[in-house]
Amino acid sequence: MAAFIDGEGSILINTQKAKKVTRGWYLRVTVANTDIRLLMWCKERFGGAVREANAAKYYGEHKNYKNAYHWSLGGYPGAWVLRNCLPFFVLKREQAEIGIALQESIGPRSQGRKKVLSDETIEHRRNLKKRLLVLKARGKTLMPEQAERIQEVS
Repeated sequence: MAAFIDGEGSILINTQKAKKVTRGWYLRVTVANTDIRLLMWCKERFGGAVREANAAKYYGEHKNYKNAYHWSLGGYPGAWVLRNCLPFFVLKREQAEIGIALQESIGPRSQGRKKVLSDETIEHRRNLKKRLLVLKARGKTLMPEQAERIQEVS
């Protein structure tokens, strides 16, 4: 599983927004491929969901690309997968550590409870998201527009 996440996957920290205000953060682990058998294997062993990717959105209507599929798993189960893959990651170990740290700050099950977060917790989660985005930024150096986008979405 670590090899699939390393090579075909992503580790994401997404935000939930309400009226342009961040209400919360959540971990998402994904693997993408054009062969759905890999994604079904992931789902059968770890749970989560498999969806068809919107190829037209990414590649345009007139491109000759195969359909792609995404498997995703979030929250505590996603952190569990990352924790168990940690010794085997070649490329995404630091990203996985950040994702695990986010989930540890949330706890095992939020069960839909709305709780007031301390300023320190909010800042900690924002910093984790920023660190992850900086690790994933393309190019040799962080371009100003990348830094602005990271600031905007964190």
